[in-house]
Amino acid sequence: MKVIKITTLVLISLGLFGCDNSEKAKKDEAEKLTKTQDIIISDAKKSLPYQVDSVTSLVDIFKDDNSINYRYVIKASKDQLQISETEKMTSENLKKVYCTDNQQVKEFRDAFPNGAVHNYYIDDEKLFSVKLTPASCNTN
Repeated sequence: MKVIKITTLVLISLGLFGCDNSEKAKKDEAEKLTKTQDIIISDAKKSLPYQVDSVTSLVDIFKDDNSINYRYVIKASKDQLQISETEKMTSENLKKVYCTDNQQVKEFRDAFPNGAVHNYYIDDEKLFSVKLTPASCNTN
């Protein structure tokens, strides 16, 4: 009877401690996420520079800490822009697109769990940034 108890204890211990694949699964998931991010960014970069509107161009896309980052250049002077109003309007429009229920946009948000950062520059001076995360879609 004692042998059966010891054998059972050993088998349970092996089951609990010897079969932990969670680290491998996490690593596989992280590799899959990185590959997806790289494909999205690589495909997007093929279209750069992209003229967003008459004064704004998207010039670079890169990833950083599971977020996608965009660099826009505005061809205007600060005097021509109402920066606070432009930032507010831009934030609202970007959030509307980012938070849509479109399946492709949902997959995009899943691919970049730390969100998207839109950086706006005149020459090399950053005017403002708009950061959106999946949590942004839960706020009004």
